[in-house]
Amino acid sequence: MLNPTTIKEYAYSLGFDTARITSAEALPEAERVIRERIAEGLMEGLPWFTAERAEVSCYPDALLPGAQSIITLAMFYLTEQPDETQDDVPRGRISRYAWGDDYHEIIKPRLQQFAAWLREYARKEISDDIETRLFVDTGRMVDRAVAQRAGLGWYGKNTNILTKGWGSWVFLAEIVTNLPLQADLPLKTSCGSCEICLHACPTKALPAPYVLDNTRCISFLTIELRGSIPLELRPLMGNLIFGCDICQEVCPVNIVAEKRLGLRGSQKTLSSASHEESQQQPEHAKTLPVLPHKEFRPRATVGSSPELIPLLSLTEEQFRERFRHSPIRRAKRRGLLRNVCVALGNCGDQRAVPALIGALQDNEALIRGHAAWALGRIGGEHAKGALHTALATEENQEVQKEIQCALAEIGSL
Repeated sequence: MLNPTTIKEYAYSLGFDTARITSAEALPEAERVIRERIAEGLMEGLPWFTAERAEVSCYPDALLPGAQSIITLAMFYLTEQPDETQDDVPRGRISRYAWGDDYHEIIKPRLQQFAAWLREYARKEISDDIETRLFVDTGRMVDRAVAQRAGLGWYGKNTNILTKGWGSWVFLAEIVTNLPLQADLPLKTSCGSCEICLHACPTKALPAPYVLDNTRCISFLTIELRGSIPLELRPLMGNLIFGCDICQEVCPVNIVAEKRLGLRGSQKTLSSASHEESQQQPEHAKTLPVLPHKEFRPRATVGSSPELIPLLSLTEEQFRERFRHSPIRRAKRRGLLRNVCVALGNCGDQRAVPALIGALQDNEALIRGHAAWALGRIGGEHAKGALHTALATEENQEVQKEIQCALAEIGSL
């Protein structure tokens, strides 16, 4: 059998921060939970998330016939926030994972290099018949269940995987192989009685420990949702325009990770025995990093808190160029500008009114409708007049309803 320490050390040389190994046995508990969540309607809006998918994703040998082992990996992405919030202009917030380069573009080439090395290493030691399949948040892989069984981390009550030393600020990746490898044991750590994350979620997307209502999650609403954001949820989203980190930011385990890198002050945080464990260095992990990975530091064209008003003027070409190597591409221009409109409506800044009026003429009905909602939230005679003018020429029925609701909102102010 191949030396697992040699395999993990090569993973660290490629920039992965934690590497663990588990068997390729089936994951029936993960399948049960997936089917349960689907039946409860908690995964609506993700058409690809089906019970049929679970039949494959929870059985590694269906992903790679003859699979025997899974190498599960994590890369830490927490980084310093640039000083871009000292002015008083309306700004939006972007989830930390999207501040820098697209993690798929960073991790996938390293996985390919890892797999090539693994095949060569195995060929020298035991056999020529080596197969692998790679996953980085894509494909039918239940990555959190695999990471938990491998002892890479444990399930947090916000449904994220928490690791010792890095919290949940990590990207997960896997290599499924037909190689027989010595498996690691799961961790015994848990969140204990802590439920801070559940109560911090503004949209109540965490109705119970370990349960996520996807339809209310701000990350889903701002990234995956292709249509209109439900009216009742818009005021709860604040200035979040791509993703959400609230349930991670309040987590004591994550606060420890931030403090270690000097990314948070030295204020005392809530903790328990299990939280204290998170300060220990993970077994089979490289030395905890002193500096964040440079690839995940904020891109100049994105930042962490971009000005909202200028974003509304982005053309399709400008959007593609600005976010060419950014995860934000996933939301598409129509989705991002929809989110910007909601954030501006929640900011309530009159300076946004001219830009929002301009958005009432956008080619995308989705943007026009949410611009109308924002104008209704901000109010004022200028906004009211523009909404009346837009209603007279608007042909899309959904946008008409948005404008009428906005005018009713202004009338009630």
